[in-house]
Amino acid sequence: MAEAYLELLKAFNFTEMQAWIAVISAVLFTSNFLGGILSALAFVNSNLLQPRPLTQRISFRLFLLTEVVLWIFVFFYHVFMIEDIILAHGVYWISATMMMPLLAIIGSQVILVSFSGKMKAKEAEVKRRQKAVRDQRRKEMDEGPAAGGNPADRAMAKRRGKPA
Repeated sequence: MAEAYLELLKAFNFTEMQAWIAVISAVLFTSNFLGGILSALAFVNSNLLQPRPLTQRISFRLFLLTEVVLWIFVFFYHVFMIEDIILAHGVYWISATMMMPLLAIIGSQVILVSFSGKMKAKEAEVKRRQKAVRDQRRKEMDEGPAAGGNPADRAMAKRRGKPA
């Protein structure tokens, strides 16, 4: 497996530090994939039904960190090691940059598909709770005028110490 990846790097005309490039790429790709899995697991096991905004997700923060690490390595490699950049290197680095969020999305979707039954059960539970709250409010509204249903009247009655 490692030999195949080193051959791929040779196809992109990487001649120096191939093992470093392979290791850093593998670590960054794996961390994005695992970040997507971790983000989805956190969502599946949370009490929230709505997903978090993108900037608050673990996978997005990990993606930003790995992008910074990748581009610092690219800068170091091309400025201090080989002092040149060719089109093949640019293609490799740009494709690596685009693969990282895709791996996070794939990892997230694998978990969401595998836990879809749990997600449906969570949605049903939330709908049941919402229906119970609506029924309770409707019941209070129906009984409201007889029991001083106006919230302002109840607040004033509490201040005065009188029952509503």
